[in-house]
Amino acid sequence: MKDIKEIIAQNIIDLRKEHNLTQGELASKLNYSDNTVSRWEHAEITPSVETLEEIAKLFSVPVEDLLKENITKKLSEEKKIDLVKWVATTLLCVTLIWFVSAIAYFYVKTFVHADIWMIFMWAVPASLAMMLLINVRWKNRIFNFCFYSAILWTVITCIFLQFINYHIWLIYIVGIPAQVALVIWTFVRRK
Repeated sequence: MKDIKEIIAQNIIDLRKEHNLTQGELASKLNYSDNTVSRWEHAEITPSVETLEEIAKLFSVPVEDLLKENITKKLSEEKKIDLVKWVATTLLCVTLIWFVSAIAYFYVKTFVHADIWMIFMWAVPASLAMMLLINVRWKNRIFNFCFYSAILWTVITCIFLQFINYHIWLIYIVGIPAQVALVIWTFVRRK
């Protein structure tokens, strides 16, 4: 079994590399010198308990995980499990939206004798909104931006198609400042 110094050293190396940090960047985030970080990573010295807590907080892991072997392997397995859960939850919710849309369409078509094909058009922004709600948990800004943009343009398209007889194609112009505001809100505001 490895010495605890070696385990901590390897975990610091793995976490630092996983987060694309140099020794100097990690040192500045923790208010230490890069020489100290280098000594931790070479298992010459071990960080204090307080410093281990800071490192754990920085990398969003429990302190106990810094003391266990193969932390990055465990984290990557957890990420894979989270991804599978996200995909399964998303597919289930989107399928439910389309199932309800299909039932509503066939019910109205059969009993009311009306053709409400637009229900399938409105299912698209509804599906995107559901995906956005599920994605919020993962806090991925790029995905959120894509979902917001897709929702914006599909809602505008649905409104246009819903009122196509009124020739309201200028409604697409409303989307331009809304998209610019969305870009500013997503990328320019402080992280």
